[in-house]
Amino acid sequence: MTVLGEAPTDPHFAAAIAMAEAAECGNMSWWSEIRSAAGDPAEMDFFVSTLLARMITAAAHRDGVTSADAWTQIRRTGALPL
Repeated sequence: MTVLGEAPTDPHFAAAIAMAEAAECGNMSWWSEIRSAAGDPAEMDFFVSTLLARMITAAAHRDGVTSADAWTQIRRTGALPL
């Protein structure tokens, strides 16, 4: 677990953030380059899914709703509460 103010310790974190940045820029070749250098694709996919789940859970808690309600809302509307 990372403490506030400390650098993340999971080796996939930097790759996941860089992939998100590349995706936001619409740069598929940059995204693909990062993903291919990140190691085992299954591990990376799982890490990104875990990161998204934690972000959704944190947003639900900030908004004062249960995680289950947040997942239901996302499925119903397609909108992420981030």
